[in-house]
Amino acid sequence: MPEPPARRAWTVVVLLFFFMAVNFMDKAVLGLAGQRIRDDLGIGDTAFGTIGSAFFLLFSVAGVAVGFLADRVPARRLLATMVVLWSAAQLVVALPAAGFATLIVTRIVLGAAEGPAFPLANHTAFGWFPDRERTLPGSVLTVGGATGVAVGGPLLAVVIGQWGWRAAFALTGALGLVWLAFWLRLGGEGPYAARRRDAAADGPLPPFRRLLGRGTVLGSLACGFAAFWMMAVAMTWLPQYLQRVHAYSLEAASLMAAGTQVVGIVFILAIGQAAQRMLRAGRSSRVARGLLGGAAVLTSGLAMLLLTRVGGGAALVAVMLVAFTVGNSFFGLMSSALAEIAPAARRAALLGTVTAVASTAGAFGPALSGALVERAGSAAAGFGHAFDLCALLMIAGGLLAAALIRPARDRAALGVAETPERIPA
Repeated sequence: MPEPPARRAWTVVVLLFFFMAVNFMDKAVLGLAGQRIRDDLGIGDTAFGTIGSAFFLLFSVAGVAVGFLADRVPARRLLATMVVLWSAAQLVVALPAAGFATLIVTRIVLGAAEGPAFPLANHTAFGWFPDRERTLPGSVLTVGGATGVAVGGPLLAVVIGQWGWRAAFALTGALGLVWLAFWLRLGGEGPYAARRRDAAADGPLPPFRRLLGRGTVLGSLACGFAAFWMMAVAMTWLPQYLQRVHAYSLEAASLMAAGTQVVGIVFILAIGQAAQRMLRAGRSSRVARGLLGGAAVLTSGLAMLLLTRVGGGAALVAVMLVAFTVGNSFFGLMSSALAEIAPAARRAALLGTVTAVASTAGAFGPALSGALVERAGSAAAGFGHAFDLCALLMIAGGLLAAALIRPARDRAALGVAETPERIPA
């Protein structure tokens, strides 16, 4: 007996949840191991920031390329290939001979393999749901990334403390291969995927350049850039900020970072569920996706301004809970808003392109933050400059998202039909 469609759909979402969890563990390991890597390899803040930014060198290029490819090649095959590449990149770093140059090269490869991960995971998940049901699956995938940090952070900290930083890279590479085995057995595309539908159902396809000029896309780019900047800086520098400015141990810093992500999971799911309920109740996607998502990033930006001004202890933890978590809910809302204005045959390309361009923030954020820290009179002052810059970007991005993201208006202007509630058997 074939598996019931709803159960099958959520099986794929769960697999993609773990896909994103491993993805973010791969990202988090560098920041957690940062002090050990700097000491072992004898490099400074600017050099370490360069390693962090190297991850994003091909991140955007790969995101665009795979986005267009995903409208033609089954996602099952593309996701499997990406995981093989990023697992290999992590495992190479575990070799004793791997040094600074190896870290640069493997982070570039890792970025190329992981650049398309979030948009392609969303595209695959959206192939199992109609438009008004997509916000929650998109939020679940965002939670997958937060879970990778929340669970992976303390685990990787223990591994680094007991067996060294190279063992942590080996662990993340092995987890990717475990996921691959499950995906090859259970993964697949749903009935709303472009290749599973009658192309005529979408009507004439608008030129891709017309999609890029819509307010929903521009607002998503601005806000997404700010949110990616925050994410990249947090992954690379937050553990070191806690260690160097507030004198926390690696284990304590990893637990604090993990704690913020646990709370972030609650925020992301709550905001995603709220958006989906608003849509079911007849509220516009501008309100449920644009205003709500922009407000989330704006809130995180305001909290970021307080991060280096509240001292330590409980106040620091409370501000961290908002600054590094609430804004992450934007990614799920952004993906569903973009999917709303794109025909199925353009969906993967649009998701990949917008995510790729927005994620260029990661190529600048860690390196510029490292330079600010190294050139300041003290680590505290340097981190203050870095986090303030991040805050201003997030405040501006949140305001632009709230003003520009209007999916229903843009879909009508493009002549794109709404996604049907059901695909005929």
